[in-house]
Amino acid sequence: MKMRKTNNRGITLIALIITIIVLLILAGVTIAMLMGENGILTQASEAKIKTILSGYKEEVNLYKTNKKSENNGFIEGSLTAGKTNLTYNTQKQEEIGNIKTVITSINKEYMEKLEIIKGKLLINTKDKNEIKVAQSLGIEVNPYDITEDGELLSSNGNLLLMDETGTLTIPDSVTKIGEGAFANLEGLKTIIIPGNVKEIGVNAFAYNTTLETVIMQEGVRKIGNSAFKGCSSLKNISMPESIEIIEPSAFMYDSMIEEIRVPSKIKEISVYTFYDCRSLNEVILPEGLNKIESYAFFNTKFTEIKIPSTISEIGNNVFSGNKNLNNIIIKGEKPEFVYEEGMLMPKTKDIILFISDAFLRSIKTFNIPNGINSFDMDISNYSNINKLVIPNTLTNISMSLFPLTIENIEVETGNSKLAVDTTNKILYTKDTKEIICCYSKEENINLKNLDIIKLKAYSFRQAFNATNITLPDRLENIENQVFSGCTKIQEINIGANVTYIHSNFKYGNYSGTVKIDSLNNNYMIENNVLYSKNQKDLVTVLYKIQGSFTVNNKVENILDYAFHNQNKMTQIVIPEGMKNIGFSFVFCTNLNEINIPNTVEIISKNCFNECINISQINIDKKEGTIEGAPWGATKGMKVVNWKK
Repeated sequence: MKMRKTNNRGITLIALIITIIVLLILAGVTIAMLMGENGILTQASEAKIKTILSGYKEEVNLYKTNKKSENNGFIEGSLTAGKTNLTYNTQKQEEIGNIKTVITSINKEYMEKLEIIKGKLLINTKDKNEIKVAQSLGIEVNPYDITEDGELLSSNGNLLLMDETGTLTIPDSVTKIGEGAFANLEGLKTIIIPGNVKEIGVNAFAYNTTLETVIMQEGVRKIGNSAFKGCSSLKNISMPESIEIIEPSAFMYDSMIEEIRVPSKIKEISVYTFYDCRSLNEVILPEGLNKIESYAFFNTKFTEIKIPSTISEIGNNVFSGNKNLNNIIIKGEKPEFVYEEGMLMPKTKDIILFISDAFLRSIKTFNIPNGINSFDMDISNYSNINKLVIPNTLTNISMSLFPLTIENIEVETGNSKLAVDTTNKILYTKDTKEIICCYSKEENINLKNLDIIKLKAYSFRQAFNATNITLPDRLENIENQVFSGCTKIQEINIGANVTYIHSNFKYGNYSGTVKIDSLNNNYMIENNVLYSKNQKDLVTVLYKIQGSFTVNNKVENILDYAFHNQNKMTQIVIPEGMKNIGFSFVFCTNLNEINIPNTVEIISKNCFNECINISQINIDKKEGTIEGAPWGATKGMKVVNWKK
């Protein structure tokens, strides 16, 4: 009896399991019929989306037809609209709107997803049903390269956002314009940046020489380093009050800009921001501004500037090169700066920040005022000045910024740091034995027996007549651009004791020959290229490269500035075995393509600064294995090709 009872229970349990399985299968079939890719609910959802999107597309077509009938000059490809903007080529100045102006029935959800770019309706979505329906209706899906965070990347595809009229309207979904995204974009004339874009990246629009107008809407907060650098036709620029940061060189070389009103949230105007904006005739600085860095308004043309009472720091040469500036108004009851007798100085009067053109043109001898302890003002264009008098308070001076006409230098008695050797015509430091300036105009300069161990930057710039220079026997250090101005030089002999030579020691000057003493343990020259003694370091090329250059296969490190301004070099061959590439190719403006072997481990962050024509940087390594891409390349990541 017990056995029979046990068997009945087992049969009942099996039947129950089978029933459950059958029910689950039936449920699965039902769910699939409802929710599957071709399920009833899915089809219903797609039908609803199709009705909505097809209606929106029809409204766009109707809008374009109406605009064409209103004005036969209307270009369909010029129509751009998002949730905050509306633009087209025949638009009246007073007309404003957004995508709802075009699609009057659009709902809130699709206000966030739909845009019109170059006359076409586009959708930004990751919803599979919307993607499927949009594609079936001929609506483009996510047509531009953008990260999940909203950064519009540097890619060739994104260049298609510019319409045939040269107008570039940034999509509403973008929060940041990536590094070099639209640099060197041929034919670009107008940029419209909506307020959803919070940051304009490094070199984002650099070197667009046809760009004329930039409209930034309220909401933009940051303009990146060199963002609009070299836009030589840019004349009209609208910066909203929302901007908080303008980084260095943002508008450098923009020679057509005439007026700038600095937004009120800006606390600092960075170095070189408006450098060489030579048409800039009006600048309005806001109260709340704290700092103006060096060269910020170099070579501009406004006649008057008002310094806000909140300014606490002004860098050197901030207004240098401006020959029109004759009135500086210092605001506030207790200002930090004074403007007296054509000179702008801090109230301590220990540094000169600006000297008026009228004053500099009226003198032959420049007496630096007593109390000044550092002089770093660019007065190089004033050839009427032939004598310099240095006060006993001055301990630091850069002679690279003085005119080449200096024939006499005096140092007042009591100066503890500086002295003049009138026989050899050199200004030098007493304690550190450094030549600051050789102002001799002789052809033969012999400094062999002088107790000098260092040549400061630009120290022979004034000695432009020299054909032969004999350097001090004790010399150990040769700094930046020491012989740049010696274009008549025939031979430079570098002695056995020299332990450091800056790569730019002879920058831009390819005349004459350079020889290294055979007993020097640090440097050697081969085929007119300066190397470290073991040839592992390429220091600099001593001749003007025409076309291609092949790096010696012994070299492991290309040093900073090694190819600085080799603007006739179009190609460079880097051998296997190379390990480190420094800040090496700055201003190699005709360099088009470079191949980086897989042995390279480090490339300097700014290696390719100002390489405005470089179109390919080919890396024989996996993506991301060398940090810092695109290493300062103006066009950004679209020129960087990693090994697949």
